[in-house]
Amino acid sequence: MGHVVSGVTVLCVDDEPSYADLIATHLERNDELIDATGVTSATDGLSYLDEHNVDCIISDYDMPGTDGLEFLETVRARDPDMPFLLFTSQGSEALASEAVSAGVTDYIQKSHGTQQYAVLAKRVRNAVERVRAKATADATQARTKRILDATSDAVLVSVADTVVYANPAAVDLFSAADSDELRDRPLTDLVEPTADGGVETVERVVEDDQTAGQARRMIRTLAGNSVQASITACDVTWDGDDGTVSVISDRSDTDEREHRLEALHEATRHLMAAEVHNEVAGIGVNAAAEIIGLDANAVHLINDDGQLEPVAATASARELVGDIPTFEQGDSIAWRVYERGEATAVPDVRLEEDVQNPETPIRSELYLPLGEHGLLIAASAAVDAFNEADIVAGRVLAANMEAALAAVERDKQLRDREQELSTQNDRLEQFATVVSHDLRNPLNVAIGRLGALKEECDDDNIAAIEQALDRMQALIDDLLLLARTGDSITEMETVALGTAVEDCWEVVETGDAALVVDTDRKVQADMTRLKQLLENLLRNAIEHSAADSRRQSSETDKHGSPGVTVTISEIPGGFAVSDDGPGIPDADREAVFESGYSTTTDGTGFGLSIVSQIATAHGWTVTLAESASGGTRFEFTGVDVVSE
Repeated sequence: MGHVVSGVTVLCVDDEPSYADLIATHLERNDELIDATGVTSATDGLSYLDEHNVDCIISDYDMPGTDGLEFLETVRARDPDMPFLLFTSQGSEALASEAVSAGVTDYIQKSHGTQQYAVLAKRVRNAVERVRAKATADATQARTKRILDATSDAVLVSVADTVVYANPAAVDLFSAADSDELRDRPLTDLVEPTADGGVETVERVVEDDQTAGQARRMIRTLAGNSVQASITACDVTWDGDDGTVSVISDRSDTDEREHRLEALHEATRHLMAAEVHNEVAGIGVNAAAEIIGLDANAVHLINDDGQLEPVAATASARELVGDIPTFEQGDSIAWRVYERGEATAVPDVRLEEDVQNPETPIRSELYLPLGEHGLLIAASAAVDAFNEADIVAGRVLAANMEAALAAVERDKQLRDREQELSTQNDRLEQFATVVSHDLRNPLNVAIGRLGALKEECDDDNIAAIEQALDRMQALIDDLLLLARTGDSITEMETVALGTAVEDCWEVVETGDAALVVDTDRKVQADMTRLKQLLENLLRNAIEHSAADSRRQSSETDKHGSPGVTVTISEIPGGFAVSDDGPGIPDADREAVFESGYSTTTDGTGFGLSIVSQIATAHGWTVTLAESASGGTRFEFTGVDVVSE
């Protein structure tokens, strides 16, 4: 028995005033949830019931005026379910029998001592719990019946293999006059038994003490015909008994729907494999006719002139309409639906103000937008020929066609982009060839001749020429690297950042500069490209700091290094390269990655552009910020960090 979680109000009726109050007092002492009140007559008890809610009544039998059983009869006329306990000193078997016949909830004989009140309190609790549990069950079952009555599937509830409930949908499915005609029938009269002759609607699947299952089974209607059905069953408690609820779905046309759905899926695969718009349109009109049943249909796509031009149509559409029209922007049902972008079924096009041809043989049409690409239009010579099922199926097909048309557009854009990139790569390759051969060769000749000239004479102009040639050499190297850096990264390996930057430090003219490696992080990267990136950052920090030092002092450092410190450290999702040099002004930070930008007179202006392109090729994001010491800090995020 469940535990009563709310209070229990008890009315104690006894013609002995002290005894009525004594009963109430002892009940409250024995159960803290009981709130008891004593009255001295049945008349007072009825008056109390008029003004108070009471969960249980305890009454004496032998009372003047109205005895306990007469009081019971009056109470039950008001509330048939009210728990009523007869607590009396009269202990005859005749009285006990009469009390039970009258419907008393419990009969208890008074005795000496206080122990009887503990028993009385327990019986009160049990009686109230039973009534409350029944009320809850009745309310639940009433709600369940309302739900089952409203469901569109047929529902049968059976107890001991006999039907005890049938909803209106079951009445229709089994061709019964009303639910009474189905009740009290053996379930096997309506549902084909299992192979072993059992009456269960399905083979049970038992798991965690819960039983449920599903199967296909033939059902027999009262009209004498059999119908293929899908039956789902589970165990229930119905009117306090163990039973089974069976939900029955007519599958007479489900197999056809499943076939159409599979065909629609197959058409979708063909749609997504189409390479041009007209191919999508052709597949769409055939699918609309053969799968959805929209026999007379056509696809109109937006052309370069902004018109809805017919690009595919069924033979039925051409027979009904003749020449399929092109719709101009403006007054037409087709253009209105295209602009709104909502599937629309028009019951009678002749009644529409913007019908293009009032004398059209078409009476009803279904317009299915294909996004910005156009429309699928199905037509019929009958009024209101398209139902909700047509609209739903048409929307699914139209959505798939729209996705296929969008895929065709994307593929075309990708092909155009690939062609553009191929052309750019060809130009870059030609550029690299010119730089490598047509520029570097005469430059090498000039450098060689200058070396010979230095041995023959001592001229101040020679140093300036040598510096210019060195700058040209550096420009050529950077331009070649820049031209080839944009290629995608294909081969990645695990690289230790500290090792990579130390290797770069060995090949860069560092002068008095210092390197701090503050990370043992490993990343996935193209080793060669990563080293190119790091070398450019190291040179940038050293040369930028040297240029600033020369501006502030007339003394020239041989290596152009004022002792800058470069630090490589790890950050969430990547790494950072920082220096304590002069930094980069806020106004210049957006331009530093552009080709040709340089703050030094002898810089090529391509170093940081190369850094940006290598980062992009890896899929990283590079951000320029100020370091803690006021210098420059390059942060690289989106890096594939190797877990330890």
